[in-house]
Amino acid sequence: MALRVDPKSVVGDFDRHRASPHISFIEHVQKSQLALADSLKGRKAIYLDTKYWVILRNAAIGATARVDGTALLLRLRDLVAAGRAFCPISESTFAELFKQTDPNTRRVTATLIDELGLGVTLVPFYDRIPLELRHLIERRLGRTDRPGPQDLIWLKASYALGLVHQSATPFDAATELVIQKAFFDYLWTTSMTAMVDHIGNSQSAHPDRFDALATRLNADTADQAHELRSFVQTYDIEAAGAADIIAPIAAHVANDIAEQATGRAMPHDGPQWNALLTFWRAFLPEALKTDEGKDILRTTHISTCLHASLRWNKGHKYEGNDFYDFHHAQAALGYCDVFLTERPLRAMLTANHVALDKRYDCEVVATIGDALAALARLGPCEK
Repeated sequence: MALRVDPKSVVGDFDRHRASPHISFIEHVQKSQLALADSLKGRKAIYLDTKYWVILRNAAIGATARVDGTALLLRLRDLVAAGRAFCPISESTFAELFKQTDPNTRRVTATLIDELGLGVTLVPFYDRIPLELRHLIERRLGRTDRPGPQDLIWLKASYALGLVHQSATPFDAATELVIQKAFFDYLWTTSMTAMVDHIGNSQSAHPDRFDALATRLNADTADQAHELRSFVQTYDIEAAGAADIIAPIAAHVANDIAEQATGRAMPHDGPQWNALLTFWRAFLPEALKTDEGKDILRTTHISTCLHASLRWNKGHKYEGNDFYDFHHAQAALGYCDVFLTERPLRAMLTANHVALDKRYDCEVVATIGDALAALARLGPCEK
């Protein structure tokens, strides 16, 4: 994805950033995130899966006769305007936005995201994992003064797919830092509507990578079905698989924390590194058996529950769209107050043996009527 940027629009920030060479790029980003989180305090986070963004879009353009869809749009507009709520997106919302083939309705959806979502996204999945791991390690070390995931979970929607910045430029380090911070500020203030206008149809024709993943996992599930004896045992198998993927991420986070404390970095290969990977592969499944682990490593726990639930329901097969749904649930359940989704996913999330809605205090609803009732419980909007 390439966003065309007018250099003139960032030149004005250069002098400001030249005056603060002591502030690193990451420190500048975190300062912006903390300010954003502070501006959202007092607002309830209402997460909509793509179905509900489409309902709202149709209501906004008068393309539906659904009175309840119009009522939902009006209620959300009232709550957002009154400073009571906002509707953040995630990387899955961003990706699914570009599955809409009509550029006009896609743009209307983007405009609604700017209006109702205040142009805010959750940090994407593979950035939430290290964020949560860092918090767990720092908590174990007694570093309670560091910003936690709740403080750093929000980005502006232009960064829905992750934080990117210029590197390996032909400039000296000081000038490169100025450029990085100035362009970050430019994208930070770029609306979702502007992103859609810039990107156009370039993202729309890409094949969906999740279809192939669904086929592979269905084959794995069929091979292993005879080994699954209970949901708990299935969860443990999924947790071990997650640990294999996450262990290198955890090792890098731990090494980064150690390097910041001691000034010495560990080589990312060799016996010492392999021992660290072995430690995390063993530690993570055990951590997920504890309330602390489930509460802090919430993205991993939600993901593990969802995959275990689907595998344990042996009559169900993965479909490509399940992965978008799972990513929506991981974002919503972990960090939002209300999640508007579809019935099958709601049933999976609220089943007694997982009860993710209760653990993370997120109300999950699957009809517009239930959504309106949930929003009514937020109280009246002051005019």
